[in-house]
Amino acid sequence: MRHQIPDRADALVVGAGTGGAVAARRIAASGLRVLLIERHHARDVGRKVCGNALAGDGVAAVQRRIPPPAGAEVAMRVSGATVVLPDGRSTVELPGEGVILNRLVFGQRLLRDAAEAGVEIADECTCVGWSDREAGRVRVRLVGDREAEVTAKVVIDATGYRGLLTRSGGPSREDTLARDQVGIAYREIAPVTESFGPDARVVIVPSPEGAEGGYGWVFPMGDRLANLGVGAQLSGTARTIRDAFVRFRERPGGPRVLAALEGGLGMLPLRPPLASMVGDRFMTVGDAACQANPLHGGGIAPSIIGGAMAGEVAVRASGRGAASAGALWPYNVAFMKEVGSVHAAHDVLRRFLAGLSPRDFTALAAAVAQAGDAGALAGPSARPASNALRLLGAIGARPGLAVAFARTARLMESVRRVYEGYPDAPAGLDAWRRRVGALMRRVGGMGGG
Repeated sequence: MRHQIPDRADALVVGAGTGGAVAARRIAASGLRVLLIERHHARDVGRKVCGNALAGDGVAAVQRRIPPPAGAEVAMRVSGATVVLPDGRSTVELPGEGVILNRLVFGQRLLRDAAEAGVEIADECTCVGWSDREAGRVRVRLVGDREAEVTAKVVIDATGYRGLLTRSGGPSREDTLARDQVGIAYREIAPVTESFGPDARVVIVPSPEGAEGGYGWVFPMGDRLANLGVGAQLSGTARTIRDAFVRFRERPGGPRVLAALEGGLGMLPLRPPLASMVGDRFMTVGDAACQANPLHGGGIAPSIIGGAMAGEVAVRASGRGAASAGALWPYNVAFMKEVGSVHAAHDVLRRFLAGLSPRDFTALAAAVAQAGDAGALAGPSARPASNALRLLGAIGARPGLAVAFARTARLMESVRRVYEGYPDAPAGLDAWRRRVGALMRRVGGMGGG
């Protein structure tokens, strides 16, 4: 903990999670003065309610920005996924290697890397809010309830779902989250009696009882240790998410779970990224910017990508002596083209899947299995119009479903292209918003969730 912090910095990063730590390190590595504040104790950075999973494409995306997870940071390597269909007995096997992280060890490494790059870290330091938005001045509370102010050339909000500075003075205050754009999850890390073995696979159970439209998961964290959870839209939970988790944990056919080592509740946005993630002297990353994948809630890789991009753009803007919204705008453009376009397409797919009956979901899942991999549905490139052709023949016995999926695939492709055409300057934002709004109104008419 620190009892004194500087009153000025080149960059102030609020929140030491994946996005915040990566952004802080990138900026400090250029020689600028960076203050990273974190409301928890430094030893707890990395503790988060999360599935802790990184698919193969996520690992590759992370590796392009930072050293990939290795050693004790990797709790388990997995060889694919088993999807349990709504009848509770039938399964679909999907290939695809990935890793399950020890999130605490990984988070501690990112924090250590930031410190070694020269970042000044103030833990147990809570952001109270803006003191002077235009001046980039933020009010913080230190140990003992003493308050102080920090003025920075650029402020980066990495406060997670609460998006403290983003919601109260960021560029997208109008982008409020509807209940169907909020995800809620309950997760436990617990020993299990069965051995996962060397060829471990993750288990996904769509629409478990009490969390219809969401999914339950069992992710191996070791030979007899599992990360188990249930997540769903906030608007779609008939009971409390904790009750849905208990039913999922005790379902027939699931692993026998022993007393949990830890458990907790978490919330996250389930929507495409904010229309703009920058303002004058301001940037937002991670869940604060709605950067998690809305289809499954995965946010580790996107937040690292966002943090790295934000850091790089902040350094370039600082070199030009300005941190205006226009100078920071390239962060929006880069993230939307690489990640936002995929997530926006996946949001269309999320709504479509949430509206399927169990019978239609089973038919679609079987078609995915016949096509050979999950990429036929919505792979990392999110080019579903071409992927759809691989599925339509397999769904041919259900023409209504085939037509609905083809319509959804075309809409996903249209949304992806609009996001890839994100405007190069702030002046184009309003027209771009109108194009997105018109497409999303078509999504609302599909009958999905």
